[in-house]
Amino acid sequence: MKTTNFPYNNVQAYLDAIGVLEWGTAQDVENSRKEYRKLYLQHYQKRRYQSTHTNISISFSKKEKVILERLALEQGKKLTGFLKDIALLYAETNSIHTANIRASKTTTEIKQLFSLGFDVVEELAFENSYPELSNSYQELLQLFKQLETLLNQEF
Repeated sequence: MKTTNFPYNNVQAYLDAIGVLEWGTAQDVENSRKEYRKLYLQHYQKRRYQSTHTNISISFSKKEKVILERLALEQGKKLTGFLKDIALLYAETNSIHTANIRASKTTTEIKQLFSLGFDVVEELAFENSYPELSNSYQELLQLFKQLETLLNQEF
């Protein structure tokens, strides 16, 4: 039976086609009606599924298939579901938009950490009046200022 068009217009046409009205008992007619309903729902679900989903073909070598099947089994999934999950996960994590969001969050976090480190060094330089530490703090402050200019230029 093709999934594009259902061969029977109604239950009466189905019962006529299989001949149950002519030779069958009441129980046969009842069973045939149930069978018609089952066939109709299968066809309807296939048609609805085909209108909302698309199929993509991909081929793997036998070795690749064995490896993928093993990985799917380790995840407790069937091969097709595993491949679909992997493809969608890859698309979500490696898209340009996602990369831009990640870079933006990373930049913000770097700047916050940098600012915190800069504040700590300034506080240590202010609180400690040891001459040997003063030079080290000044060097650290210069490095932080250089890093700050680089960060502001890059991001």
